[in-house]
Amino acid sequence: MSKLDSVLEKYNDYLKPQLLLGVITLLLVAVIVMAVMLAQQPAAADRENGIVEGDNGNLVATVNGDPITRDQLFQAMYDQGGQEALDQLITRKLIIQEAERLGLSVSEEELDLEIQSIVDESFQGNEEELQTVLEFYGISMESFRDDARLNLLVRKLASEQLEGTEEETRQFFEENRFLFDQEEEVEARHILVETEAEADDILAQLEEGEDFAALAAEYSLDTSNKDQAGYLGFFGRGMMVPEFEEVAFGLEIGDISQPVETNFGFHIIELLDRQDGTEAVFEDVEEQVREAMIEEKIPSIINQLVRTLYEQADIEYYLE
Repeated sequence: MSKLDSVLEKYNDYLKPQLLLGVITLLLVAVIVMAVMLAQQPAAADRENGIVEGDNGNLVATVNGDPITRDQLFQAMYDQGGQEALDQLITRKLIIQEAERLGLSVSEEELDLEIQSIVDESFQGNEEELQTVLEFYGISMESFRDDARLNLLVRKLASEQLEGTEEETRQFFEENRFLFDQEEEVEARHILVETEAEADDILAQLEEGEDFAALAAEYSLDTSNKDQAGYLGFFGRGMMVPEFEEVAFGLEIGDISQPVETNFGFHIIELLDRQDGTEAVFEDVEEQVREAMIEEKIPSIINQLVRTLYEQADIEYYLE
C-alpha cells in the first residue's frame, strides 16, 4: 500500500461524515461545472479543425461515425449526479440562511480548533497528510474550511433545536451509562515471534537485562509497532484475542510474561500501567453527556429542520 493509499484510507475511515459529505458535494459540483463548460464552449481542437457552431461545434466524439454532442454529454453527467449536487447546494444554502436568521455564526478561532481536531483525530496531528488528501481530491483548503464551518453551524442549529433540560440529559446518561463509565484498561507492549523457542530466547535475554525496545525492533513480527518498542497503548477487555488478554490483565505493573501462544504466534508481554474501572458520576460528566446527546440527535433534528426549511423556502429551478 502506497503512502497516498494509506492516507486516503485514514481519511475515509475517520473523517467526520458531515465533512466527507461536503467533499462529495464539491466533487459532484465540479463534474457539473465541467459539463457546463463543455456544453457552452467549443473545444480548441474543434476550432483548429475549422469546426464551428452550426456545423459540428457541439461535437465531442464520434463512434463509428455516430456523433456524441456536448449537449448529450452534459445531460448524461447531470443525470448521473447533477440533481444530487444541486440538492446538496440548496441544503447548504438553507442551513446558512437559517443560521444567519438566528444570529448564529462560527468564529475563525472556532474554525481553527475544528480543523485542528480533524487533523489530530484523523491524521495523528500530521497536517501534511490532510493536505495530501485534499490535493488528491482537488479540494482547496479554503473549500475544506467552508465544509468545517458548515459542520459547526449544523451543530449549533441542532443545539438551538434541542432544549436539553437537566432531566432529559440525566435520562440520556442513565440510558447510556456505558459510554461514560471508565472500564478497566491496561497499558502494555509486546514482542511477537513465530516459535516458542524464539520467545524463550528473547525472554532469557530480557532476564539478563537486555533492552525490551531494542529486542522488539530486532525480532518482533508485529510491524505496526516493532519500531515503537512494541507499544500497544491502553486497551480494555474484548479488544485483544482471549489468550493475550487473559495474560495481560493478570500481570502486575512492570511484570513480563512467559511466552503466550495465540493464532499470531508467541508473545512476550510487558505490563506498563493499569487503570481501574470506575462508574461515572453525572455531575462530573454532565457537559460530555449533553454533547453526546446532541451528537446522537443531530441527524434527526437536522433532517426535520431541513424538511421544514424546504417547505418554507421559495426555490426556483432553472435546470431541466
